[in-house]
Amino acid sequence: MKSLIYAIKKEWYNIFLLLLPIVAIPFIWDLLPERIPSHWNMQGEVDGYSSKNFGLFFLPALNIGIYLLLLYLPKIDPKQRITIDQKPIPVLRTLTVVLMLGIHIWIISKAMGYNIATQGGLYLGLSLFFVVMGNYLRTIKPNYFIGIRVPWALEDADNWRQTHKLSSYIWVAGGLLLLLMYPLFEFSVYSTIFTVIVVLLALIPALYSFYLYKKWS
Repeated sequence: MKSLIYAIKKEWYNIFLLLLPIVAIPFIWDLLPERIPSHWNMQGEVDGYSSKNFGLFFLPALNIGIYLLLLYLPKIDPKQRITIDQKPIPVLRTLTVVLMLGIHIWIISKAMGYNIATQGGLYLGLSLFFVVMGNYLRTIKPNYFIGIRVPWALEDADNWRQTHKLSSYIWVAGGLLLLLMYPLFEFSVYSTIFTVIVVLLALIPALYSFYLYKKWS
């Protein structure tokens, strides 16, 4: 209950963005076809569809669910080491809400026949996500939900701190690199590059954490 009151008072902008697509549904319902694009291939072509009911409600419902999860994380953290307003949790909540809303708007625009953006917008949004979150990674305290949650880091505060310090640098660098590379490659090639870099952004910190564990053992 306390978390809910906090959200209403302090995060009205997130609540507004969460409810916006739901409020808009009656106004756009008749403008949409019975099938809505739901999946794209590596060339950016639609290769999967969902029903109008599922397409309109699934992402807004998922967005609300993820937001509530991030809002209540401090309550379910076994060691109570994170708080509701501890950075980067509020930043992560807002970034997630905006990113999911952007994806939903883009899908609905495609379904209505507008070609206002390409699928690359998702990659650019995720690249910006890495840049922004990278700036906050070093501020995360050990927890079971956010960050590089490998066992060696979770059990050693120094390992956690050093791992997230490195992660902060490479996430910002990786996100900026992805942004700079976007206009230089064909979409299918960029998709592959994006996937490889994202895997490295997760793998390098985990390996570094294990290296520190072995070094300090």
